[in-house]
Amino acid sequence: MMNLHSKKFAALVVAAALVFPFCFCGGAAPRRDVGALGDVTPGDWYYPYVKRLYEDGVIEGMTDSSYAPGAEVRTSEIAAFVARYLGLEYMAEKSRDFLARNKVEGAGLWYSGYIQLMCDLGIFGGEELDFYGIKLMGGGGAAISESAALAIEAPIKRMDAAKFIAKSFEIKKGRTRTNFLKSEIGGNGNEFINGGGYDREILGQIKTAIADYSEIPDPYREYFQKCFYNGIIRGDEKGKVSPTSTLKRGELAKIIASVLYFELRGSDLRELPEECAIGQGDYFLSPADGAPVLKQEKAERILAEQAKSISAENLKDSVSISVSQKNIIPAGYLAETYIYAYESGTPAMVGALNCASNADAYYPKEASFQIPKTGASGASLGFVYLVLRDLKRRGEVAGALMYEIGASGNLKNISARELP
Repeated sequence: MMNLHSKKFAALVVAAALVFPFCFCGGAAPRRDVGALGDVTPGDWYYPYVKRLYEDGVIEGMTDSSYAPGAEVRTSEIAAFVARYLGLEYMAEKSRDFLARNKVEGAGLWYSGYIQLMCDLGIFGGEELDFYGIKLMGGGGAAISESAALAIEAPIKRMDAAKFIAKSFEIKKGRTRTNFLKSEIGGNGNEFINGGGYDREILGQIKTAIADYSEIPDPYREYFQKCFYNGIIRGDEKGKVSPTSTLKRGELAKIIASVLYFELRGSDLRELPEECAIGQGDYFLSPADGAPVLKQEKAERILAEQAKSISAENLKDSVSISVSQKNIIPAGYLAETYIYAYESGTPAMVGALNCASNADAYYPKEASFQIPKTGASGASLGFVYLVLRDLKRRGEVAGALMYEIGASGNLKNISARELP
């Protein structure tokens, strides 16, 4: 199984231009002491987020001894941040080269490739183009005039930051200028969403939890609901999200940390089945890095709970496999389902859910697949393969289950093996 997230997190630590205040440092930077930043102390609400990011080498201070948590954040910085956590730094660089080759206005700006990418991904739509004054040229290049540059480098409001973050979690294939997204966007971004998809009933209830919900302009309300759902933006001590206020560096540190580290997010709002709830006893410490790792047997119990939504129906010439996936996967994990059928004794994939192969849909997912009886290998027509990925460990496989599809329409749990 390929690691969907290794390229993404590698891109996250690519060296950035020093002009970018949130500098993602290259390589495996040594852990640093946040105490070097005189304006970040244990009593500050943003302390745990800045501490984690600074000591992991993800962000830099404004100076060697100052973080400047009250400084305002610009749209250009948000665009760069989105590109990096999606693992699309390389695409932003290609976009900047494209702009330069075609002599598009503003190509020399350090953030031009990021803005182009935001346009290509659909995160910047017509409203954003009009607001910032960005012009799309005939070849699709995003032209940034002097007035547009002033708008992009102006402080960004919290509601716009929430919008861009929420939209980045739901990227659709075919949105880039090359009409292609690399497979490290497993699920088109939905691996950042708690459980891989939104529970619409919970989304509707969130409006009562945001104290100043009525102050959020209508077009932005769903974006705040989605960020709240994922524990990324939960408001201040009074529950206010202050949508029209400008975003500060301390607040962005919380957003960055919450996107990257699931354990730093607000509580999961879903009520998970008992088998899917993870306790401290469900982990062991990795001998390689000392970090907690989910036990394989717990991962398999979670997948077995998800597998209850899979059924088989025996038809005359085929077996119909029906899948009704539920949003019951714990935050920080992603469950993928693959369906294979034998063709002349050789297994071939006929469908997949919640992975890079068909990432257009979100939970709950309803799908059916026909497994013909003509290609049977002995008494087996194929198999269903479920994989649980640990997003906190760059998408590595935590556990897997395999169910053999019998010729009579039965599903039998068998020992999981590597996919062909």
